[in-house]
Amino acid sequence: MVQCRILYSIALFWNNYKDEAKREMDAAVQLGVDLQMFRQDFAAKHGAQDAVLTECWRRTWWMLYMIDAFYAGTLGAMNFATVDVDATIELPCEECDYEQGQIPEPKTLQDFDCRDLAPESTSFSSFAYLIGAVRCAALAISTAPKVAASKDSPQIIQAADSVIDGWLLLLPKGRKQVMSKTGEIDELMFQAHLLIHVATIGLHRPLSDLKFNPVEGISSCARQPPRETPTPELINVHTVRVLKATESQIRLLALPTEQFHHSPFTTCMVSEGTLALLSACKFLFKGKQLAIARDQIRMTIGCLKALGELWPRTAKNVQEIRTIAQHVLGLGSKAAMPDGVPGPSEVPSLSSDQGHSIFESDAYTSADDIDIFASLGSMDDLCGWYSSSELGQDLSWCISTPS
Repeated sequence: MVQCRILYSIALFWNNYKDEAKREMDAAVQLGVDLQMFRQDFAAKHGAQDAVLTECWRRTWWMLYMIDAFYAGTLGAMNFATVDVDATIELPCEECDYEQGQIPEPKTLQDFDCRDLAPESTSFSSFAYLIGAVRCAALAISTAPKVAASKDSPQIIQAADSVIDGWLLLLPKGRKQVMSKTGEIDELMFQAHLLIHVATIGLHRPLSDLKFNPVEGISSCARQPPRETPTPELINVHTVRVLKATESQIRLLALPTEQFHHSPFTTCMVSEGTLALLSACKFLFKGKQLAIARDQIRMTIGCLKALGELWPRTAKNVQEIRTIAQHVLGLGSKAAMPDGVPGPSEVPSLSSDQGHSIFESDAYTSADDIDIFASLGSMDDLCGWYSSSELGQDLSWCISTPS
C-alpha cells in the first residue's frame, strides 16, 4: 500500500489533482512511519529470507523519503515530513544488481557519511548518491536564514556551500558523468545533479545580481520575488555560483538523447534554472553571451514541452515560462497569459502576509508588471526550490517554502 499510494500520488499530482495527491502521499508517509519501515530490522523481518524482497523494502522506504522531499521542493505547502525520521535502514544497491537479483551486502548511512575517510575503492549506488543529494540540499538550505539579507552572505557561502561542495567533490569519477559510453542515462544521478544545482540557485540568487522580476510570480514553480536587499559584499560570488549552477543544468539537459524522458519532478528543478537564466539575459548578458543564453532557454522550454506531452501540470508550467520569458525579454508589451488564468475581477489581494504590497520595494516593477499581475489568479501555489519565510523552525521547511 505504501508503494501503491506513492505511485498513485505522483500520477494524480502531475495530472493537476493536487489535493488528492497530497492525501495519498500523506497516507503513504503515515503508513510507512507507523510500520517503522525506516528501521534496520524492518526489511529483514519482512523479507522472508529473500534477498530481493528484503532489498525491495529498503528501496520502498528510501523512495518514500525521496518523493516526500521532491514534493517539498515542488510545493512548499507539503512539508518534508520524513526528514526528521532517524532512519537506520540500509541504503539501496545498484539498479542493475536489483534487477538481476544479485543483491550485495548493503551499506549504511554511516558508511556513506564517512566516505571521505574510506578507501578509494569504496563505492555506493546511484540511489545512495541521490539520497545523499537530498540530505545535502536539506542541510544546506537549513543552514541559511529563512529570509536572506546582505549580512547573511558570508554564512551562506561558508556553511551552505561547503555542504553542497562536499557532495560534488566526493563524487567518484564514474558518477560525475551521468551518461554511459553506450548513451544510457543514469536517471538517479541525473536527478541528484539537478537537485544539487537547483538548491545552489535557490540559496544564492536572492543575494546575487540576478534580480527577480515580479512577473516570475505566475510560475507554479517559483515563489514570489523577494523584497530588494542591500547589495552584499560578496554579491559577485553569489552571482557566479548561480551562473555555474545554471550552466551545469544546461549541460545535463543537452545530453544527446532522442527525447527528454525523466521524472516529472524535474519540471520545477529545470524551471528554476530557466528563471535564473532569464534574469541573466535581462540584467547581465550582452552580445554573443546573450545569444547563447537565448538558445539555452529555447532548449529548456523544449525539454519541458516534451514532459508536458504526458503530464498536464508540466504543460501548464511551459505556458508560464513562455509568458515570463516574453515579458522579461521585452518581446511584447503584454505577454499572453496561460490558459485558465482568471481575469482581474477574480483576483485576490496581492498583498503579502505582512500586509505590504509585493511591489513596494521592487525597483524593477513597471506598468507592464502591474498589468501582468492584474491577470493573476490564486497565489497559493507559488513555491519552488528556494528558502524563504513562513515555515516552522524545524527542518520540515528545509527543501523549500511556500510563497
